[in-house]
Amino acid sequence: MKRAKLFVMLGVLVILVFTFSSCIPKLPIPVLFIQESNREPGKPILIKVENIGTVDATSYDWKLENKNGDTITTQNLKKQSFDTAVVYLPSIPENSEVKVTVYANFSGGYVSRSETIAYNVKESVLVEVFERIGAIFNEPSSWFSGTSFPSVRFPTFVRYREDYLESGVVFDPFAQRLLFGVLPTSAASIFSEGEVFFQNWQSLSKTAYSSSQMTTLFNSAPVADNWSVRIKPVTFSGWRATGWKISVQNIDRTKDELWLFRARKSDNLATHLVKINGYHTPSTSEFEEAVGIFTDFTIYESDIMPGRSLWDQEHYFGVIVVEKTSPPSNFNEEAIAFAVLRGSSIVLFPDHTW
Repeated sequence: MKRAKLFVMLGVLVILVFTFSSCIPKLPIPVLFIQESNREPGKPILIKVENIGTVDATSYDWKLENKNGDTITTQNLKKQSFDTAVVYLPSIPENSEVKVTVYANFSGGYVSRSETIAYNVKESVLVEVFERIGAIFNEPSSWFSGTSFPSVRFPTFVRYREDYLESGVVFDPFAQRLLFGVLPTSAASIFSEGEVFFQNWQSLSKTAYSSSQMTTLFNSAPVADNWSVRIKPVTFSGWRATGWKISVQNIDRTKDELWLFRARKSDNLATHLVKINGYHTPSTSEFEEAVGIFTDFTIYESDIMPGRSLWDQEHYFGVIVVEKTSPPSNFNEEAIAFAVLRGSSIVLFPDHTW
């Protein structure tokens, strides 16, 4: 008798499940996954849509709106693939929000999903790993890829390996970096097992390394005021930016130095390090705002590294600003300029998991 009642109850449950499931609309249900890094004016953010509904989407359309009412152009939103898009955040205003909407099209019409992307401007801290010949210092890269950086800081992170050259590259980034005039200034001053420098101020060797110590030094490194760096795209090939305008606050382009590095996503190893003072843009130079004077530099990857991508799914880039101050007049004629690190910025690869 109990067994018979059990079968009856199970039968009723099955009928109810089928009844209610038939009442649920058969629609795509789009869910957005948005890159957390690069949340600064002008920088790119990858957005991926996933459909968790019972009906496949035939295509996706995208819309971007600035919540402050400022103009959105076709340069601010680029469709990358069937289910991904790249948003280049509007560069004005400095702190804002944009709303991105995806429309999932299917045979019966479409459904939409919207999310707000808030700007999150952070202080950039230059974190550089140096590896002399024979040294491999992977631990800082693990720290970089495994840390969410919830504070007000974000690392401009790069590794230099002595005598490492990509095919066709003339100058070794490791050797180029030692010419900056800020620590380290020679290979001999770097620990043989590898060393990481924070704002060319404090350093940590491989033998003394720990993830917690990395975080402590990263959070305590001094950052210069009034040397902001803004980066925004100016030319495109499909979804990918191929030219960028770099605006640097308070730089004197005739004596200070602006360096550009390109690094691999896989291991953060620098493939190129190029001085870009010569890419000054005269038509828009030295524009003054309430926060200071900015000077523009416009770079195109076809000029910087012909035949290669400066920024894509496998590479990212950053800039480093070094102030050069002439020695006092009582120094002899052979005295060199004093060099001080002033600022940096990074444009990471498009990846919705970052």
